[in-house]
Amino acid sequence: MIEEINIASDALLALWCAQNVVSTYAVIGYARGLPWPESPRAEPNVAVIVPVKGEANLARFLPLLKAQSYSRYRIIAAVESERDPAFRLLAAAASQPGVSIEVTVAGLAQSAGQKVWNQLAALDRLRAEDEIVAFIDADTLPTQLWLPRLVSAVIDGGRSVATGYRWMVPTDDRLSSSCLAAANASIATLPRAGFPLYFCWGGSVAMGRSTLEAIKLRDCWRGAISDDLQMTAALRRSGIYVHTPRQGLVLSPVSSSWREFVAFGVRQYRLLWLHEPWAWTIAILCLWTPPIALASALPGLATGSLSAWAAVGFVATLGEVRSRLRLRIQRALWPEIGLTRAEEVRWRVDRLLRPVWWLLHALCAAGAPLSRTIDWAGVRYRVKGPQIVAVERRDAPR
Repeated sequence: MIEEINIASDALLALWCAQNVVSTYAVIGYARGLPWPESPRAEPNVAVIVPVKGEANLARFLPLLKAQSYSRYRIIAAVESERDPAFRLLAAAASQPGVSIEVTVAGLAQSAGQKVWNQLAALDRLRAEDEIVAFIDADTLPTQLWLPRLVSAVIDGGRSVATGYRWMVPTDDRLSSSCLAAANASIATLPRAGFPLYFCWGGSVAMGRSTLEAIKLRDCWRGAISDDLQMTAALRRSGIYVHTPRQGLVLSPVSSSWREFVAFGVRQYRLLWLHEPWAWTIAILCLWTPPIALASALPGLATGSLSAWAAVGFVATLGEVRSRLRLRIQRALWPEIGLTRAEEVRWRVDRLLRPVWWLLHALCAAGAPLSRTIDWAGVRYRVKGPQIVAVERRDAPR
């Protein structure tokens, strides 16, 4: 019996080591050559759609979005009502010189996610001359190269769709914020172009107008809770490949308590479980390998087992390599980020509290199937299917 337990433990450790080799190889490939000059050979007209709720981060976001190194784009911002604090800021920005901002009021969603409802209202404001449609979340901090890089991937690369992903940066020195940023970075630096399991992220995506019409985006968004997973499904049905350029990452400031960490993680994986259960299953297998393998190694570590110590040492070394490479990626894409107190804590947590955020990440994924409701931006939704959504409760505007 003891021998069988040892064999099982060694097999788990071998699997854990193999997983770390693959993860490290992916981060090495991601960091290679960053950054490089990138600008589209042509500048077609672009409509940038921004669903907005609340004024958090908006004062920082809008000037950055209006300062893109691109000459032919306009912004369509959609809010749920004029009572939303964001409406005042958007209206003020729309009256200022510079890039055109059109503000549309979507109304309160009843049978769909409010974000999707806002985006549907924005789609109705597209014009015939809009050749490319881009989407971005208002809780991000885009650099001046955000839009030209996406357009370059579509125009120069001959792609139908180009998407990015969030890169979280803590705005405080709480361990919970740093753990969330570390867990997110482990997703953000997965293999990019050419990897068939990759999804479209609605927080940063651009596509040709013909592609948007071909996939019937309005139809797949009606009654939906998730913009990006529904978009992913529509693209897959149409046989359209999603390109994910490595320079497509977008800064996303984060300040999170432990409770908010879990709430965010569970919501993300609940959406994945709802729309792509096969992908959620793969995530569960990958996320639970580290904590289970580490737990199985503890008896061997206590008794001085050479294989256990070698495996844990190997994994720790590769983890250190990945942390350094991720820091290199951040410095390459956002050299303006200094070594603040929050940044110091973040990278120490990435290295020294790896088992903690590993386990929290795995628990969030495991908690996905346990409820039919989703709390998102002050609204509770009851979700029975990807396009079977009802608003159950809505917090009063602040």
